[in-house]
Amino acid sequence: MSKFEYRDMVRGIAVVNPVDVEYEYFMYTVDYAIEHGITHMQLVGPTHDYVKGNIDGMTPYRKYAQFNAAKNQEYVDMCLDAVNRCCDKAAAHGVKVYLWHHELDLPDGFADVYPEILNSDGDIEVTHPVVRDFLENRIEDFFAAYPNMAGIILTLHETKVPLLRLKNQKLDKIGRVKYVTEILFNSCRKLGKELIVRPFASVEEDYEMMMQAYESISGELVVMDKWTQFDWSLTMPHNRFFEKIKNNPMMVETDIFGEFFGKGRVPLMLRKHIMEKFAYCEGFKPVGYCNRIDRNGQIPFGSVNEVNLDIMNACMQGKDVDEAIDAFFEKNYPGVAREVRAIMEPTEDVLSRIIYLKGFLFSELSSFPRLNHCKNHFYIEMMKDNYEIVSGEWFIPNNWDRGSIESVLEEKDSAVRDADHLYEEIVKLRKRMDPDAYDKIWYRFANLRYIAHLWRELAHIFLNYAKYFETRDPAYEEAFNQAIKNILDIDREANLVVGKRYYCSVGDSLSTSVRRDFVPGLVKEVTDSFRIEKRETEKLEAEGLVDFVVCGGGMEAHRLMKEVNFSDTYIEDDQLHRICGTYRGKSFSQINTHGWFSYELKVKPGVTNDIVLTLGTKGESIDIQVTIDGVMHEISEKGTEPRDFVIPYEAKSDAVRIRFDRFTPNTPCVYTIRVKA
Repeated sequence: MSKFEYRDMVRGIAVVNPVDVEYEYFMYTVDYAIEHGITHMQLVGPTHDYVKGNIDGMTPYRKYAQFNAAKNQEYVDMCLDAVNRCCDKAAAHGVKVYLWHHELDLPDGFADVYPEILNSDGDIEVTHPVVRDFLENRIEDFFAAYPNMAGIILTLHETKVPLLRLKNQKLDKIGRVKYVTEILFNSCRKLGKELIVRPFASVEEDYEMMMQAYESISGELVVMDKWTQFDWSLTMPHNRFFEKIKNNPMMVETDIFGEFFGKGRVPLMLRKHIMEKFAYCEGFKPVGYCNRIDRNGQIPFGSVNEVNLDIMNACMQGKDVDEAIDAFFEKNYPGVAREVRAIMEPTEDVLSRIIYLKGFLFSELSSFPRLNHCKNHFYIEMMKDNYEIVSGEWFIPNNWDRGSIESVLEEKDSAVRDADHLYEEIVKLRKRMDPDAYDKIWYRFANLRYIAHLWRELAHIFLNYAKYFETRDPAYEEAFNQAIKNILDIDREANLVVGKRYYCSVGDSLSTSVRRDFVPGLVKEVTDSFRIEKRETEKLEAEGLVDFVVCGGGMEAHRLMKEVNFSDTYIEDDQLHRICGTYRGKSFSQINTHGWFSYELKVKPGVTNDIVLTLGTKGESIDIQVTIDGVMHEISEKGTEPRDFVIPYEAKSDAVRIRFDRFTPNTPCVYTIRVKA
């Protein structure tokens, strides 16, 4: 089926995701919306920039003007001009514009000026009248500054003050979600504005909790959620949490740009993905869709990937999708339209075999991954003969079956063959195409070709890393080093051929695009990790221990459980270690910190085992909660040098799980765990 039944709905796009507002581009998207029947626009902006992001970054406070000094005044002034001009034009043509905002978000130093808002644990007390007054005044300030803004898109995560993690609160989690959301909802409604909420919850009980809070506020509160379960990976299933939105209007948030699928620097036509997801969502009769169309300064307009906007527009307007695709290629690639479409058809499938491994997330937001990400997502573990992933995290497909190692390597080989072929087919069209159009499509297929080769070598690097530690056969260490050489050779060639537009040297951070040497960076990290883990493993094996873990190594994952996307690994002072939470997360949670992980270790039953922990800190003292078989031990000791701590444990069985939690802003580091009996 290439045509859906037409029905009236909100048709939206989300833009400037998540980067600084730029007037010319924002106005271009307003004009695009007007021309293509888009009725709803969401301005994301630099949401992860704590100076420029959210309402605060573009709004002058009035009552709380003492905190304006921390703003980037030049950016505020630019937004007051540019955003208002764009909103005015959009409103004049019936297009509503909304701004993304995250809570709980308070200015730096707010608790210093109003210390009465802190509880005995040093956390913000959400229900304090000063907090409420600030939230209400900020909403009034925002809409006074941007009178033609239609409303706010609210997310209660990734904030300075972690609303759901605050301690010693008068309200439970449901109460806190309701309390803060209701303040914003009523403040918006009083001004004739709208509030749309994003649950953004990956754990089912959290989702149910948030929906309970939203439902209790108003049946008119619109809930917007992603059409993929949890996040934007194309391998994620349909969002089954839609079934939990029972009493509120539902809006669907989509990614038709490929945020986790190349970020626009590779060719991608999402016909299958868009049509399957749209058909699923239509079963819930949402009030409409909002389509994310850009990321980190990469935009679809003027590229072959703009076809995805036409596919989605056709779906929303009940038009024939294939006719829309053909019209796109006829307009943009005259004389070679049929050939270019045929070359684009397999790109979604080829990319899935490059960026994913048997349906398993095998990348870092579609950038070439760093080693920390690889370890946290079990890339080395998945290459072991007897792989076991027990963490239970949302990015692992249900009942994931890797299959044989041979099938893994063939998946990567097949992606290389197909990417090479598609590149050759594009090159054949060079003389028949407009030079500018050819250049824009050529570099994307060149990137596709090179990343296929890079990811194949990445698989060999992780395979030989794992095989060496499984077997201690020096042949695998040699193969590991050869794969390292191969991947560096590919990277050097790609830099020469593709230049400044090479996929693995133009990087995406959350707030800006920067150049960095991705492949050499991973190579240094993985070779250092291999060397250190080999040294530490040999040393610990010589001690005759019952069991041990080299934390932050490549071979710990089968026994590791952790919080999703947290508990990072580091190499510092020629040592491996894992931390509770993310050190970068201190900027996400400036009041208190979070994160946990645990390992299962063998113990000798019926006797006292000594659990020896080598601990350090990224802070002024070692502060950590260690839970062994349900018994919590709190360690707090001044000093930064790593040292050993011994906890006796009377073993009841032959294994025990040891959990580490962080409870102060001092980030604890765990280097090794040893079990002696």
